[in-house]
Amino acid sequence: MSSTQAAVVLGASGSVGNALVKELIASRAFSPIVTLVRRSLPDQVALARDAGVELREKLIPTMDPASVEAATVEAIGALAGDAVGLSVLGVGAGTAKLTIDEHRAVDVQLNAAFARGLKA
Repeated sequence: MSSTQAAVVLGASGSVGNALVKELIASRAFSPIVTLVRRSLPDQVALARDAGVELREKLIPTMDPASVEAATVEAIGALAGDAVGLSVLGVGAGTAKLTIDEHRAVDVQLNAAFARGLKA
């Protein structure tokens, strides 16, 4: 399927994020789907490939706000057409180390980065 609407997902490696990505793939409503994750997720890649949906993984080894912002701007800048940003960043092995203020900063910076990326 070809589409001009992309989805950018932050937190795709958690249980909620994984379920979201599976639903996005199954819906075939978004292509590409860009995941901003700490580690590669081969099952998601294989599922997307089998469904004929483009999935791009953008690895962010540390999920600190500055790294997330930079990766988001870069990912969005590489897209053409419309994009939807989805943040399902939860508490897991990596993000459990973040304070509530750092979680909020990631969300705020993600929204700002998304807006800047779409304007670029």
